[in-house]
Amino acid sequence: QYRAGVMKMITDLRSNKVSEVESFQTTGKKNGNTVEMVWWFPKSSEQYRVRGKLQFIGNGGPLTNTNDATSNHNDYFVGERKQQWGNLSDMAREQFYWDNPGIPYCSVKGHEQGVPPGGRDEEGKVLPVPDSFLLMLLYPTKIDYLKLGENYRQIDEWKWEGSESQWEQLRMNP
Repeated sequence: QYRAGVMKMITDLRSNKVSEVESFQTTGKKNGNTVEMVWWFPKSSEQYRVRGKLQFIGNGGPLTNTNDATSNHNDYFVGERKQQWGNLSDMAREQFYWDNPGIPYCSVKGHEQGVPPGGRDEEGKVLPVPDSFLLMLLYPTKIDYLKLGENYRQIDEWKWEGSESQWEQLRMNP
């Protein structure tokens, strides 16, 4: 039940976020793979803060051992990663063949040589998944919802008690 709510995103292995999250994991910091993301919807004045465990999936499965049951499902993860690669737009696939993220863009004509248009071969087939492409999975453990227009706030938190686990909801003052 808990694993069914995983949020799938993508990132580049060469991006800062990967090394930053991994540095917390390798330094032994408690909850080193815990992250939080925020969505704000200005028209409805709603905010979602989603906290959870983050996992990166590369060619061979999870990049780090999370000491979690999910680590034993490499074939599944690799298949999901491959499927996500195929579902990307051509423009999105192309970016994974560019120079490293975070360096100045080179606008010299011809610089893009070697970047396969659309991440496809000469016959138009999608190229195999490059090492730089990662599937990024966020397993939510806490969701903080705020709707300012109605002065409403609710926190949903995944609770483990022995062998039982479930989402618990609590209405809060905004």
